[in-house]
Amino acid sequence: MVTALVGQLASAGLVPPDPDKIENYGHLIIQALVALVTIWATVRKALQRPEAMVKLPAEGVVAVAEAAVASEPGASVAVRPGNGNE
Repeated sequence: MVTALVGQLASAGLVPPDPDKIENYGHLIIQALVALVTIWATVRKALQRPEAMVKLPAEGVVAVAEAAVASEPGASVAVRPGNGNE
């Protein structure tokens, strides 16, 4: 009786798994890896030091933007005169 029970368990354990089950387990493994990487990146970003802010005067920002637009071929720049206190 014990031999028959062991034989049944062994033969059931040696049957190859269904291909659909293998595919589902593969999807689960990939989803778990993506979740871990996403959590790791989120925690890493949260613990990162903030970048140093570079404060530029308003005239410098406008001049840089105008230069960038003017360097594009065929671009025209319409500049409004101001007193620099805007």
